[in-house]
Amino acid sequence: MNLKPLSRAVLTAALATGLSATSAWAVTPTYPVTPYPSRPPVKPPLAPREFPATKAEPAKPTPAPAGQGTPAQAQGSQVQDAQVQPQGAQPEIEVAFVLDTTGSMGGLLEGAKQKIFSIASRIAKGKPTPHLKVALVAYRDNGDAYVTKRFELSDDMDSMFAELRKLDANGGGDFPEHVGRGLGEAVSLLKWSQNREVMKVIFLVGDAPPAEREAAWDFKLWSKRAKERHIVVNTVRCGADTSTEESWRYVAKLTDGTFDSIDASGGMVAVATPYDAELSRVNAELASKTLYGGRKEAREMNLARSEATKGMAAEAVADRISYMKSSRGAGKSAPSAAAVSSAPVAVGGAVDLLEKPAALDTLKDEELPQELKGLKKEEQAAKVKQLAAERKVLEEKVAKLATERDQWLSKNASTKEDAFDANVMKSVKAQAAKFGVAY
Repeated sequence: MNLKPLSRAVLTAALATGLSATSAWAVTPTYPVTPYPSRPPVKPPLAPREFPATKAEPAKPTPAPAGQGTPAQAQGSQVQDAQVQPQGAQPEIEVAFVLDTTGSMGGLLEGAKQKIFSIASRIAKGKPTPHLKVALVAYRDNGDAYVTKRFELSDDMDSMFAELRKLDANGGGDFPEHVGRGLGEAVSLLKWSQNREVMKVIFLVGDAPPAEREAAWDFKLWSKRAKERHIVVNTVRCGADTSTEESWRYVAKLTDGTFDSIDASGGMVAVATPYDAELSRVNAELASKTLYGGRKEAREMNLARSEATKGMAAEAVADRISYMKSSRGAGKSAPSAAAVSSAPVAVGGAVDLLEKPAALDTLKDEELPQELKGLKKEEQAAKVKQLAAERKVLEEKVAKLATERDQWLSKNASTKEDAFDANVMKSVKAQAAKFGVAY
């Protein structure tokens, strides 16, 4: 696309309005194209009025923190360094996975759903324990059901897992994909910290090279913007395509990242253990011990997140428990760390009554969970106390099973070094050392 006729303000509005940076998926719509196998040539330059949500008058972008800006501003200015975090503060790691979700990536995507907590758990085992935030940008290509879907950087891994489960591998067919848009949105639209002492990493994972689409989302352009924003891009090529390797090596070298190549399926293999059946059973029972108060929509959202954890495979359950214990127990004494709850944190304005029973006094009748409606106040309090005690027992049991499973694996199963999750951790370990985190 020829950008010269566009003013900076118009381009800013055009790119900034495509997605809203919220804690839920933001979807980039696509415009109709000829169905594959024949893709259209590069789309002709658009006039300013053709950009979505762009108005005729000059846009008035909201001032951004130093070094952040909009995508257009990022193209014309160098990112300014922010204040260094105070000495002794908990180290922070921000990781964004930019994943090709076209049809050929089904094996890796399904493996990633099982391994996301494994990766988070292993990152959380750093010394000192880092505060981890994770983001997702799923990309396909113009003409597919979506071009991108984005989930903002967050330390709420339960919500991340629930959203990741919704993804499927579909579309594609002409080989090159809109990698530039996936990378560009990760660099420019995610809410990265501006602190230079925060480790910021993108893992770009795919099996096809960047397609030539809009010039505003050019792959090499956003590779350079990543470097300017001090974001390392580690690349994982699935399969053996040489043109993909060329692009992946380009951005990895430019940003001081790593390049790895793995099997097209991701190479992730689940290992069965003697603890799996009991672990899954206890976890499902634990996930049912919930009482959320608040607006109906908020209660339903939190119940859905609990349901997502109920259906986890045993491996993911164990990894999730390990992550929760490490991250929530950071900085606590050993007894306090062991006693931390592994229940999903209530989000969206809801309150977990088993964690905060005093909230019963402030909830309106319509904000009560169904289990408490029609009961007297003392009966409600007794019900909450009973379920809280039952959940605590189950949490202790599932944590014990997860620990025993980990110990069994350490003696009976070796790590597959060429798998996706192993490659992620190899890069994280090397790069985290520069930020004072050891593994």
